[in-house]
Amino acid sequence: MTAAQKTSYNQVKCLYASLRQTSLEAAHDGLPPVLRNKRGVAIIKNSIFLDQFTFKSQLELKRWENSGLRRVAWNWDAVQKKYRTHPKRFELTVWYRGQTLCGASIGRPTWSGGKLRLDYIEASPMGTPLDGLVTDIAIAASNIYADSIGATQIRIMNPVNTDVRNHYLSKPGFSYNERDDYCYLDLV
Repeated sequence: MTAAQKTSYNQVKCLYASLRQTSLEAAHDGLPPVLRNKRGVAIIKNSIFLDQFTFKSQLELKRWENSGLRRVAWNWDAVQKKYRTHPKRFELTVWYRGQTLCGASIGRPTWSGGKLRLDYIEASPMGTPLDGLVTDIAIAASNIYADSIGATQIRIMNPVNTDVRNHYLSKPGFSYNERDDYCYLDLV
């Protein structure tokens, strides 16, 4: 293959950015018309927006960091910088009415490409109308993205505590790998 025939890094980056966006749109389309949050309040699908990481989401994540209410003090700015060089990364921000950041997730395929790791999932520590829905939305979006890149398993890595692990395990089809500390869902 000559240099002219090789795919450039920018082409690869654009391809996967497009796959991420298409996956988020498909995940949104697949949501039921009305969802119920953990308090039983009805949330209309059209009030939920799914996006990749943006400058606006970074500002909102900084507010989470300064809230003093978080279970784990992840530095989302450092996380994004770490993943920026992975063109096949999965990234998701979940918004209510385009104004309230309710959740964020980021991960990447395993080195073999056969599994999609979700290394970070966080819901707003300040409470939002989408409380109790962020994990389900992240799983739906990552499932579609995993399929688009040929991954056959979703892994939610290193649950922060037993309650969070049990929350993931309450989702249909999830199991736990104790040795490597992740919850997983086989997609085939």
